[in-house]
Amino acid sequence: MQEKVYKYRIKLTKYGELKYISHLDWQNLIIKTLRRCQLKLVLTEGFNKIPKTTFSPALPLFLESECELVCFQTHEPVGENFKEVFEKNTNENVKLVECVDFSNEQKKLPALDILIQWAKYEARPVPNKNEGILNFKNLEYNTNKCLSCDEILITRKTKKGLNKVTNYRNSLNSLEFKDGLLTFVLKTGQDEHIPSLRADEFLKAVYGEKWLFDIKRVCFFDKDLKVL
Repeated sequence: MQEKVYKYRIKLTKYGELKYISHLDWQNLIIKTLRRCQLKLVLTEGFNKIPKTTFSPALPLFLESECELVCFQTHEPVGENFKEVFEKNTNENVKLVECVDFSNEQKKLPALDILIQWAKYEARPVPNKNEGILNFKNLEYNTNKCLSCDEILITRKTKKGLNKVTNYRNSLNSLEFKDGLLTFVLKTGQDEHIPSLRADEFLKAVYGEKWLFDIKRVCFFDKDLKVL
C-alpha cells in the first residue's frame, strides 16, 4: 500500500543579513531547517536523496522579502506547533508567515515557477553620500515619465557576448510613488510573450544609478493577479 503524502506550501520572510546570501544558500538553509524539524519528508529518487522541495523565483542579492514560497511534502502531517518548531530551528530573520495544506487537493498542483507570474515590490530611497538630502521631485518626474512612455529599454548581454536591447514596458503592471515609497508590480514568471524583470534592474533603468533603494518583495500573484 502506497504511503500517504501530505503537501504543504509555506510563506517565509527573508530579512536582515539574509539579503546577502545567494538563492542556493537560501535553499540549503530552508532544507536544513525542514530536516531539523524532524519531519518525515518525502525524498527525491536517485543516489543522493534530498527533500522534495520547490522554491519561488530567486530573490536578487541585497533585497529583502516577506513572501518567499516553499513547497514540500511529508509522509506525516506537520504538527499544530509547526510554526514554533520551524522558527526555533532556523535563522532569526526567517519567520513563517503562513502554512497552507494542499493534501486534499485532487488535481496536481502547478509548479511554483508556473503558478507565480507577477511580484509586488516596495522600494524606499536612501540618501547617497554624494546626494545628501533626498529630492523627491526627480523621483516623481521619472515615475510619471515611465507611466506615460511606451518603452523601458534595458541592454543585456547574450550567451554569445552580444548586447541585446529589450523593451520591458509590458513587464511593468503598475507603479506608484507615494509618501516617499515606490510600489510596483513586475513580471516574474515564465511567459513566452512578456519577459520577467528584476526589481533592481527596473529601478536602475527608470531612475538611474545615482539613486539607492532599500527594496523588499511584498507578495506574489498568479496570472489573474490573485495574491498567492
